[in-house]
Amino acid sequence: MSVVSSIPEHLTAPASDADRGALTLGIDLRSGPRYPTGLAVLDRSNRLQRLEVARTDEDLLEAIMATRPALIAIDAPLGLPEGRCCTDPTCECAQHGIMREVDRVCAAAGYRPFPTLLPSMVKLTERGIRLHATLTAAGFDVIEVYPGMAQDILGIPRKGQGVAALRRGLKRIGILGIPRRRRVSHDELDAITCALVAQFHLAGVTETMGPGVPVPLVLPRRSGS
Repeated sequence: MSVVSSIPEHLTAPASDADRGALTLGIDLRSGPRYPTGLAVLDRSNRLQRLEVARTDEDLLEAIMATRPALIAIDAPLGLPEGRCCTDPTCECAQHGIMREVDRVCAAAGYRPFPTLLPSMVKLTERGIRLHATLTAAGFDVIEVYPGMAQDILGIPRKGQGVAALRRGLKRIGILGIPRRRRVSHDELDAITCALVAQFHLAGVTETMGPGVPVPLVLPRRSGS
């Protein structure tokens, strides 16, 4: 896979006066407080204003309220498969399966996301749905992001190729302010990717996959799209 040295030209757009200083917040959500959730805040120059891990929902909400981002991008399923009313595998709704339409669209495009209600994904999906409901009730705009897909589109390594390679790829593409004096986790690097996609979305250089219900799955605009 080729590696780009800066953000591709088709993904750049001049910022309006209204969003020139807008912050975006990326969340690489995990299933519960036992695991570290990555959190990153980017400004319009793609400089990090905040990078950390959080564990509890309270930690996340505190950071969000302190930042007041223009857009929040979350790496987690934020809705159930069409026809499902719950995650209970014994419920009658389970006949509708464990994949959303957007999961199928992504898989057909070669990105292979985990099915939304795969047993190992259920707690993450439930947490994502709760967080989305809380944030929208508080007036925040939220999108769903799949950082691995974004990284593929941007031509930078996924975390599976090593944290150091992903870090270098994000720096090469123009992310500023990644800490040099401490270890940065893959959760934080994926959160940076989420926040970057949110910046692209504010600039109007993204596309969506699937039906966009309850929220759009947003990806960087692919060349030629």
